[in-house]
Amino acid sequence: MITPLNAALQRYREAIATLAQADRPVPVAIVLEVLNARDSLQSALEQTPQVDGETLHTLSKSDQQFRAQAATIAPFTQSADWRASFHPKDAAWWWTLEPPKPKAWSQFDWLWTALSVTFLTISLGLVGDISTRFLKNGPDTTGAIAVSVQSVLTLLTAGGALTTAGQEASKRTLKGLNVPEHYWHELGTAGSFVLLLGLVGLRQSLPAISTWYTEQGQQAYQQGNWGSAEENYQRALELDADNTDAHFWLGRLYEDLQKPEDARTQYQYALTDKPAAVNNLARLTILKQDYSTAIALLQKPLSDKTLKKLDSATQFALLKNMGWVRLKQGNYTDAENWLGDAIQLAQETNLDQTQTVSAHCLLAQVIEAKGQTQNSYPAQKQALSEWTICAQYGTTTVPEEDAWITTAQQRLGKWGVK
Repeated sequence: MITPLNAALQRYREAIATLAQADRPVPVAIVLEVLNARDSLQSALEQTPQVDGETLHTLSKSDQQFRAQAATIAPFTQSADWRASFHPKDAAWWWTLEPPKPKAWSQFDWLWTALSVTFLTISLGLVGDISTRFLKNGPDTTGAIAVSVQSVLTLLTAGGALTTAGQEASKRTLKGLNVPEHYWHELGTAGSFVLLLGLVGLRQSLPAISTWYTEQGQQAYQQGNWGSAEENYQRALELDADNTDAHFWLGRLYEDLQKPEDARTQYQYALTDKPAAVNNLARLTILKQDYSTAIALLQKPLSDKTLKKLDSATQFALLKNMGWVRLKQGNYTDAENWLGDAIQLAQETNLDQTQTVSAHCLLAQVIEAKGQTQNSYPAQKQALSEWTICAQYGTTTVPEEDAWITTAQQRLGKWGVK
């Protein structure tokens, strides 16, 4: 007695034999007959309570013969149109048959897997480093976006390569795109490598992002938003500790906030390529009465080779500061020479008088000091003209200038000058 299972099995075997003998390319009808026969056989199996061993053995051999034709059938079964039309069950492996993987190709699968894991490990390290830099002082909008995007991409890539659920999802996606299975390892490695390149690129771009934060800080500083300025400068330094512009402007901000020691620290980081930082640090050092250190700071940029490369405002400040420290040391002749050079430079380059008045205030003190040592009335008279300029153009926003203006007004009052 022929059972439905035996009939279905016989039909399946005949369809496989027809497929093996068919001309190439195989007609679509023959491929569909094999697939339908296997569907019918599966249905009969599910409806048969008990299946004898001989039947199962025959089925196993037939499936082996079917799989041997994978190279012929796979171009059809990989078609997304077929899946959309026939809606095969997930367990129906014959509808998703893959072509055999070339041995020469598959023998390197272990290498692609190892490379994927290596790339992902490095990527996770980069994500940690970059995220820490953006989040250290609390995230802003730009930092939150940068951290979120890189984290999501890394998690998706790592999940697809290292977790069972991710691997299954990746397989379904690749099947839906009709990508042959023997390319899957290579594509996984390529994806991990692209992610790594993107993260390396982001890491290399941190100095540029740091510069952007510095510019945002300068805008906030000019607008008087000092809290926002400080926050932007600090973010810039978290992204690039060697950003000398951020160090310099943060030092300027700390000076305005009356935090001279914090300002000194920032200026010290900016000394390498910011002569303006040398000036500002020298000024703070003079105010601290550490004159030998101030001279050491000023000597290098004041060399002829370096000085000529600087803008006139920076040259003036260097000359003025050297004159100031010499005055404090009691070396009045040197002080007068340095201050005279500073004033001459200011006149030749048409620097704003309000920016150069400090040299006149200091020169007045030098002339008076020399006059006292020489008991010279003409010297004191000569100092009067410098005190006049000091009182007229000085600004009270700079602490030392405010003190010099007060002295100038006292001297002018003594001589009856209004």
